[in-house]
Formats: sequence, C-alpha cells, structure tokens
Amino acid sequence: MVKRSTKQRVLITGGAGLIGTAARNRFEERGWDVTTLDLKEFDLDGRKIDHVGDICQIITLREILSDIDGILHLAAVSRVIDAELDKPECTRVNVDGTRRLLKVASATKCRWFIFGSSREVYGEPSLLPVKEEHGVSPINHYGFAKVEGERMTKEYCEESGISHSILRFSNVYGHPGDHPTRLVNAFLRGALLSEPLEIHGGGQLFDFTHINDTASAIFNAANFLHSESRNLPPIQVLPGNPVAIENLARLVLEITDSDSQIIHTQGRDYDVSRFYGNPSRLENILGYKCQISIHEGLEMAAKLFRRRLEIYAVDAQ
Repeated sequence: MVKRSTKQRVLITGGAGLIGTAARNRFEERGWDVTTLDLKEFDLDGRKIDHVGDICQIITLREILSDIDGILHLAAVSRVIDAELDKPECTRVNVDGTRRLLKVASATKCRWFIFGSSREVYGEPSLLPVKEEHGVSPINHYGFAKVEGERMTKEYCEESGISHSILRFSNVYGHPGDHPTRLVNAFLRGALLSEPLEIHGGGQLFDFTHINDTASAIFNAANFLHSESRNLPPIQVLPGNPVAIENLARLVLEITDSDSQIIHTQGRDYDVSRFYGNPSRLENILGYKCQISIHEGLEMAAKLFRRRLEIYAVDAQ
C-alpha cells in the first residue's frame, strides 16, 4: 500500500501556462506537492508536465484526483481573441471542461477548488473602480464562458461540500514565454526588436498585475481554503492602479531605450476598453496587497526578454 504524502497536494490544470507556471513555483517554494495537467508537455520554465491531455477527454482524471487535496483550475482558452475566433472550442474547454472537472472533483471528495476567472466577466463597467459586488455583465464570449464557470463552481462545490474561491485576474504579465501577442509581451518584444508597438483603437485604461503578485494571491487563497475549510467570495486580483495603454507603450520604450514607433490600428468591438478594480477584498480577506508597480514589473520583464533574445541569437549562429 502506497503511503499518502503528509504534504498538502494541489492539482494545477493549465499548469504549462503563465499563471500555472508561476503558481507551481509558489506552491513548491512553500513545501506543497504539485501535480500539473496541460495539453503541453512543458511549462514556461521548461519543467515537464505530469499529465499531458485535454481536460475534456483525459481518461485518467479520476485517478489523478484520487490523492489531491485541492485544485487550482486554470485550463482554458485563455485569450479573448481566440475565444471570439472559435466560440465552440472556447465553450468546449472553458465550460464543458470545467463542468467535467467539477463533477470528478465532487466524486473524489476533493477538499477545495479555486476557479481562475477574469476581469472580462465585468464587461464594459459603468462605474470605476470596479468592486466585486457591482455584478457581472460580459460583452464577449470569453467573458460569458468565465461567468458560466463561476456559476458552476459555486453550484457544484456547495452541493458537494467543497470549499471554493473564485479569483478574477486582470492583465497578468511578466514572463517572456507567455503568448507573444499578449499586450505587454507584444510591446516588449516590439521595442527590443525595433518594431512598431501596435495599439488597437486607443484610449484604453487597465489594471496590470505582475505574475509574482498573482501567484502570491493564489497561494494565500489556497492556504485559506486548506486551513479554514470555508468558502471565499469572488476576489479580483489586481493592484487597483489604472494605466493608460499609450502610457504603457511609452514606458516600455523608455525602459528598453527603444526608438520603435507607436501606431494605432482599428479597434475590436469585443474588447473591453476601460477597467480597473478596487483591491479591498484582496487586501482585507486574503491579506495580500500587490507589491510590484508597473514600472518595476516592466523592468523585470524587459530583463527576462533581453536574456531570451540573447539566447535565441546565440542559438541562431
């Protein structure tokens, strides 16, 4: 008989992505046992994923969850544009995949569940800064899928006695291995390669959250659920400091000492244009205040980008 580990054990779905990679780091730093599930074989730091497969299809899901204390569910079609271009796939992964995971978690007596949601659930807010109690009103398919994921998390977990938390992330950045077209990555890459920085539309205003702050907030939520066995209300993970997109672009140019041009292209009707939130729940309930300013975060990210570009240049020789 295999002896169960005395460490806390967490499954991270979407463990190869930006947030999944950073969350794995944070849990392991704190002594937790981490199991990862993703379509990709390696995470952004080059570590092997434990279980490679589709959240909707992998046949060993019940076995994977048989010795897990809690789940951090991040597996998703993770970009608004991808969700708009293939709505059926977004529904399949973000809704059907979440439902399947919750059903198996309920059957295997998982203790707690964190659902990775998004600021997209608010749509185009009429009142800023946004508070969680303002309610949700998505304007794109990704946002609608996240709202449904939140609803199912609450329903399944409460029926099964699983402690749960819904964390709403906002413009997370900080790793050069993340998708190249995500805003901060696209700006940094363009600036370092002397290519134009493209702004769709213009005038946007957002909260940007460094990945280290995001991972720390996730760990606090998991630790609370594990130790307290009580539900948490929805919590937005963000600094509450709005940054205009044009200012972001200029700051990137300043930090990288780049002469790239800033260009404006046609906006997209499914993109939210203005969002920043009130971090009171994050600070008062989870006891966490975002530590990394946008200037410091961009400097950290630019350093990582430069290192990666240098490696690519050497490899290409």
